[in-house]
Amino acid sequence: MSKTTHLSHTLPTRLYLGAACFLSGAAMMVIEICAFRLLAPLFGNSVYTWTALIGVILIAFSAGGFLGGRLSDKYNSVSLLGWLLAGASVLTVLIPPLHLGFGESFTTSGLIGGSVMVSLFLFALPGALLGAVSPAAVRFYSMTFKESHVGAAAGTVSMLGSLGSFVGTFLSGFVLLSHFGVRSIFIGCGVLLLVLAVLAFVLAGNGLKKSGAIAAVGGIAAVLGALAHDQPGKEVIFTHESFYHRLEISETGSPPYRQRLLKLDSTPEGAMNPDSGELVMDYQHYWRLPLLRDNARLESALFIGAGAFGMPEEMSREFPLARVDVAEIDPQVIEAGRKFFKLSEHPRVQAHAGDARHFLRTRKNQHWDLIFGDAYAGVRSIPSHLVTREFFQLVSDHLTPQGIFVMNAISAVQGERAELLSGLLATLKTVFPHVEAFAVQGPRQLTQNVIILASLQDWKPWITDRFYTAGTWQNHILNSHVAANQLPQQGQVFTDDFNPVDRIIARGLLTE
Repeated sequence: MSKTTHLSHTLPTRLYLGAACFLSGAAMMVIEICAFRLLAPLFGNSVYTWTALIGVILIAFSAGGFLGGRLSDKYNSVSLLGWLLAGASVLTVLIPPLHLGFGESFTTSGLIGGSVMVSLFLFALPGALLGAVSPAAVRFYSMTFKESHVGAAAGTVSMLGSLGSFVGTFLSGFVLLSHFGVRSIFIGCGVLLLVLAVLAFVLAGNGLKKSGAIAAVGGIAAVLGALAHDQPGKEVIFTHESFYHRLEISETGSPPYRQRLLKLDSTPEGAMNPDSGELVMDYQHYWRLPLLRDNARLESALFIGAGAFGMPEEMSREFPLARVDVAEIDPQVIEAGRKFFKLSEHPRVQAHAGDARHFLRTRKNQHWDLIFGDAYAGVRSIPSHLVTREFFQLVSDHLTPQGIFVMNAISAVQGERAELLSGLLATLKTVFPHVEAFAVQGPRQLTQNVIILASLQDWKPWITDRFYTAGTWQNHILNSHVAANQLPQQGQVFTDDFNPVDRIIARGLLTE
């Protein structure tokens, strides 16, 4: 790297520096947002994962700023940017294979320690190198004015870097993740940075030989990144990366006893027998709770979260004239339902792509006999806006006079792991005067599926005052009922203003 003190080609140099700052800022935000898609399957979609990732990126960027300032004082040549961008390029395209090869090993360090360490391992160095671009660019930009406009140079570079970060954020969130796989996005960012590096060497007059060597190294790294594929198990029949999740569908057994399972990231979200449509997971049978009433019939239902569409399809089979709606935020889950989970065979089941809360707000005059909440966004992560007092009031406003709200929560019933259930019960009771709970897997200290029933009517006559023959679905469900004096009390009420549900879920994961 030469130590020249003069920058020739003033206008091309300024244009290049502006473009480099803009595009490196965009690349940094694309990397940061897409990085979460790599970490979520390992550590969950929790506030701890986001905090670890953002914290590491900020530290790396700060260290890069210091590094870039020092290096630009020592090496007064645009080729410095070439080396910084070339290094960031190679490290960026190697993120997918490094994650594939070593990411799983960090899970033994715990939820917080593991997410911090894997973030440092994968993103600290490329983040630091990209962070060094801006201060170096300020130095070189001011040199084109013979050091007479340092303030203007700093302002221009800062503006372009911030605009690039804005574009990168919107581009990744609204375009890239919905059209490309995460691995492809990292490779694309790496190639872009490599092109910028080569241009820096050409502009610095280093010749095509050095530029060609750098391009060759970057190309080899890009090929390695492209060849890194997660090898699914032999039972996996479909994988797809959507805007929201990594979908995986697996199948075990043989006809007529097959089981087909849907995973979103690393979390099982639903299953069924693809031959008969029979439900596989115990908690799925609790959609039948409204049928405990005498002569009960369901004319309408809304399921929040599609899972594998097992519950809405079974209800549609039992009540062929009923209107069954499903609010599912991920359109690709709906497509998977049509292709793998018999959704196309149930025309009365209408799947709506979009957020459940928005869906309810846009259906002001629509009411349902049953609303079943089963929306998750990662490892036990319930979307926080779907567990607040305001949301539960919205649910209540869309129930028929005899309608009930049923919700699946993953929590313990008693002990330190019951904090989530305690908060949900306290919040529901601010809207619904009658709330009951059912521990699906049994032991009260065990984190499990807990089904919550909330209603404007008292359900004790159908829950505690009835006897059903052993072996019936009614007997199975009622045997899991948890008496009121065994439920956690005095929980935190969740509101749109104050809602610590992410922290509670993450803390629950830490105790296991």
